[in-house]
Amino acid sequence: MSEVQNEKNIFVETLEWICNKLESSNIPYMITGGSAVGFWGHIRTTMDIDILIRIHDEQIDPFLRSVENDVYVDIEEARKAILERRIFNIILNKTCFKVDLIPLKDDIYEREKFKNRIKINFQRRDIFVITPEDLIISKLIWSKSAGGSEGQIKDCESMYRLNCENLDLNYVKKWVKILRIEDEFSKLKT
Repeated sequence: MSEVQNEKNIFVETLEWICNKLESSNIPYMITGGSAVGFWGHIRTTMDIDILIRIHDEQIDPFLRSVENDVYVDIEEARKAILERRIFNIILNKTCFKVDLIPLKDDIYEREKFKNRIKINFQRRDIFVITPEDLIISKLIWSKSAGGSEGQIKDCESMYRLNCENLDLNYVKKWVKILRIEDEFSKLKT
């Protein structure tokens, strides 16, 4: 079996596992980041799966108990990160693949993009993913926070080219202006 095939299987197995855990815990989620680029742009290697979650305080302990035997995780640090709305990660023991879980912040744009998430069929199961518009906007935000990132811009260009006929550019431009990421948006070669 080739390395590429093996990586794909590890990714798919980990994605299915975490989606099942979140769904059985009634925690709404959406795939974002580099993992989501493959749904809307070019396929690229990623070392983790980024998932935005809307988790309530009373769900924290039951969720962490439901995963603790399957993953490497610092339970106390994960609990603290969720309460503080910070990213934390878990590593699925079976695949050694990392999942970054990002608690939804109380921010107008974060709530908007989470509301926009869409259900797609992947590997014969429904999963929730970020829209291409919101992934472009998010990657522009990440590029700005990193002081400029060629990789983030290339991801955006790929998604734009492959989805240009269906993108809601008015929505993108509205949020680009509100979030003050015009300079990053202007770098896109569309």
